[in-house]
Amino acid sequence: MRSLALGYIVYVDILLLYVIANFLCDYLLLWATAAVTLAKTNWRRLCAGAAIGTLHFLLLYLASLRIIPYYGLLRFIPTILAVTLLMLLITFHPVSLRRLVKLTLHFAGIGFGSGGIGLAAAYLLGTPAEPNTFLGLLAAIAGILVIAEIGWGVVQTSMIRRIYQLPIRIYFGDEVIRVVGLLDTGNHLTDPLTGAPVIVLEQDLLTDLLPADLAANIQQLEAGDEKALTQLLAASQWSSRFRIIPYSSLGSKNGILVGFRPDKVTLDVSGQSVPTGEAIVAICNHQLDNAGEYRALIPPSIVHGTLGESSPSPAVSPAAIGGEGQ
Repeated sequence: MRSLALGYIVYVDILLLYVIANFLCDYLLLWATAAVTLAKTNWRRLCAGAAIGTLHFLLLYLASLRIIPYYGLLRFIPTILAVTLLMLLITFHPVSLRRLVKLTLHFAGIGFGSGGIGLAAAYLLGTPAEPNTFLGLLAAIAGILVIAEIGWGVVQTSMIRRIYQLPIRIYFGDEVIRVVGLLDTGNHLTDPLTGAPVIVLEQDLLTDLLPADLAANIQQLEAGDEKALTQLLAASQWSSRFRIIPYSSLGSKNGILVGFRPDKVTLDVSGQSVPTGEAIVAICNHQLDNAGEYRALIPPSIVHGTLGESSPSPAVSPAAIGGEGQ
């Protein structure tokens, strides 16, 4: 199907394909921007924003064929910027000026990246004289998905570091151990005697607190030497704190961890040190994280209990935790 206007032939079916492809491209650009920046929106707002961008594309396309005027104005950079801002405002309203600038930068970055992919594909799949713009648009759409996936992966990593790595303080008498721990959803270890949750801590952090002979006895017990248990219990200063924590894992079905009862454990919540409930600190004789970003494993029951007690409303979340070590 074609239409004749001012001496130019316009194939309506091809134009419709371009419009649909551009709408999908704009929709995915806005969606990718929302995904990477964690901005709130919905499919209706995404469609409305994409419709604004598609309308500008349609007008620009028709103006390039001289079917309508103002081609120079429509391709003017301030006009394109104004259309972009309008798309973002409609999609993410209400939004502050600072947030709008951030959204614009992300939108432009994803757009330029995917646009470069689309442009390269158009020339590779066409000719220098007649690039295949439709296939270029499809390649640009694929580029958006790839960039969004990579960007979302970066965001997820950042979220994990911010939300699941928590500064804690462990008190043994006058000694305080400050460490960043990982909220380990798979840690359900409890003390068999009291049912208290267990924090797993790298043994090096207790080196200055434990007597040298006691540290040696712990290593012997972990190696399977049952005689070391008697020697551990004979250490009067630490015998009342001493615990044996049984555990099972893929490599050890009947393993044990040596633990001690600290005087107090606190989490840093919004800059304040909030005491947790009763807890046991179990010793791990190897490095928990190769990068050294965390040196303890915190059970979720400790975090949930602490946050529930430290706030009168359910609005407090692990994301509010911050302080030393981050």
